[in-house]
Amino acid sequence: MSALFYVFGLGLTLMAIILAFGGMRMENFPSRPILLGGLAVMSFLVVGSAAFAVVLSREEHEIREDEIAEYRAEQEEAAEEGEASEEEVPSNIETVEAEALDLTSPEAGDLIFEPTQLEAEAGEIIIDYTNPSPVPHNVAIEDGSETVAQGETVSGGESGPATAELEPGEYEYYCSIPSHREAGMEGTLTVK
Repeated sequence: MSALFYVFGLGLTLMAIILAFGGMRMENFPSRPILLGGLAVMSFLVVGSAAFAVVLSREEHEIREDEIAEYRAEQEEAAEEGEASEEEVPSNIETVEAEALDLTSPEAGDLIFEPTQLEAEAGEIIIDYTNPSPVPHNVAIEDGSETVAQGETVSGGESGPATAELEPGEYEYYCSIPSHREAGMEGTLTVK
């Protein structure tokens, strides 16, 4: 289907080149039949291109919805497995208070974090992400190319913290929902 969109676009380009070349070469260009025929072909190509653009955007939207649904299912499955393993942890382990860093994003659903830079002392660090928008987001912490922590996907004012034990250095935090990081939903975490 996407190939037809490119065929229509190529057809429009060729028509423009032919018309420009004909206009420079012929004195009485365009003649009435050429004008009417050219308008008909151009109209067909423009309408066809627009129609295929709409169809392709719908397909892309459906693909994104499927990716998000699949991602949510994976997150729920991972959370269920995590709950099962938490039940096996002995309750006599002493917990140490970790440093919590507040993180949010705009209520309108913009694909950015606020703030885009965080600092913390080395040790256990919690990025406490709260998402006020209806658009689902999460926060993950990356060390080089490895994700070392990831919070739950949340929306509508819910929180999904990500916790990691980090050494001094530079780390990235980002939203792992498909295409959100690429759109700008990331930041830098400096650990001292």
